[in-house]
Amino acid sequence: MAINWLKEVKKRKNDLLRDLEGFLRIESVKNLETSTSEHPMGKKIGEALMYILSLGENSGFTTKNLDGYVGYMEMGESKDYIGVLAHVDVVPAPGEWTTPPFEPHYRNGRLYARGAIDDKGPGMAAFYALKILKELQLPLKRKIRLIYGTDEESGMRCVRHYLSKEPEPVLGFSPDAQFPIVYAEKGQINVKLAIKGTGEKGAVVLEKFSAGDRGNMVPGRAEAVIITKQPQDLIEQFQAYCDEENLVGEYRLSSDGKVILILHGKTVHGMEPQKGVNAGLECLQFLNRLDFRESDRSYISFASDCLYRDPFGEHLGIKYCEDVLGPLTVNAGIFKYDHIGGGSIQLNIRCPLNTEYLRTIEIIMEQAERYCFTIDETRQSSPHYVPSHHPLIKTLQSAYQTITGDEPMLLTTGGATYAKLLKNAVAYGAVFPGKEMSAHQIDEYIEIKDLLKATAIYAKALYELSQL
Repeated sequence: MAINWLKEVKKRKNDLLRDLEGFLRIESVKNLETSTSEHPMGKKIGEALMYILSLGENSGFTTKNLDGYVGYMEMGESKDYIGVLAHVDVVPAPGEWTTPPFEPHYRNGRLYARGAIDDKGPGMAAFYALKILKELQLPLKRKIRLIYGTDEESGMRCVRHYLSKEPEPVLGFSPDAQFPIVYAEKGQINVKLAIKGTGEKGAVVLEKFSAGDRGNMVPGRAEAVIITKQPQDLIEQFQAYCDEENLVGEYRLSSDGKVILILHGKTVHGMEPQKGVNAGLECLQFLNRLDFRESDRSYISFASDCLYRDPFGEHLGIKYCEDVLGPLTVNAGIFKYDHIGGGSIQLNIRCPLNTEYLRTIEIIMEQAERYCFTIDETRQSSPHYVPSHHPLIKTLQSAYQTITGDEPMLLTTGGATYAKLLKNAVAYGAVFPGKEMSAHQIDEYIEIKDLLKATAIYAKALYELSQL
């Protein structure tokens, strides 16, 4: 039976966009202050999960909510199943957006909103792909299950909870990266470095410093509160530094005479820190010129000496590269410092195949101790790799090539998707070759034509996988 998959998607275009708009309006950023037993990741993430599950239930799918951590909808009767793993949580949306980030807006053939490409748009595409299979009444040899997690952006506890309750899919994909197919993903080391405050004051005091709020995002804004007897000199130096480095900075004086410096960078996904401008590191590099003492000096010097404009870890001493996944990368994602209480710097390190994890952490610790830092906590995850000859890969390549007519090349990524938690799963879309990846950025978007094309690819892929 010949099916025009793209034609079937276009018949449902208006419904797809309507449902996606409702999904995008939910500000589903993790907020543990509103956490409950029903919504462990916060009220809004819980609302987003219920939204997509309600769509599934209203479309006649069997649905289940697993303790608020994850939910799924499914079609078919077999014991084993094909799994698609998407997520309803999104990263925060700081900065000056052209239109409000949680009010979906169309312009130039694109739909703009936080979560449009990461991952509500692709997650909705997968949902409509399954709807098409159901409405065409296509026979399935294997059950298909769409799984929606709530904690992809900050630890993936959701899918770990899922796997503690449910069997793993025999084959699967996550629509949370790029087309054609991401068959290998970097591992990660997340390190929180801590330093104690000394309280001793010099001629200049760094009372407070902050930048970033997610380890997997390059900080786009930094703020320093400084006590100095020469505020005007400090302001002039800061203005000159911003001019020299082509940076955007601003300043103000508090009512008690403290200087508040604000520096703006460029936020990008932490998997490619070299493509962003780390506001935290740029600001600390400026502060390194000033006469700070004790813990202020240690905090600033470590950032300047070991992290500044060094996304590949050379100054830390952990530089490493291999042929499949390329170079190790380092993103300094969260900075917090208080002159009295001390502070921390959180590093998100993306690791290629065969990275020596223990030795990498040891080297970081050795460097950090030179600046009076200690390692407060670490988290690790291994790289993920599915061989190119695997039936999953071949089937997904065939679906992609049929719909697009393009060569289905295999890709790798520094990003982390749910696929890495499964044995036989890969990341599959939804950003097409040559297109911008706007995830985690200001004015995130998905192109409408690409959304429809991705839905058609997912529909064909799911049907073919169900026949294996």
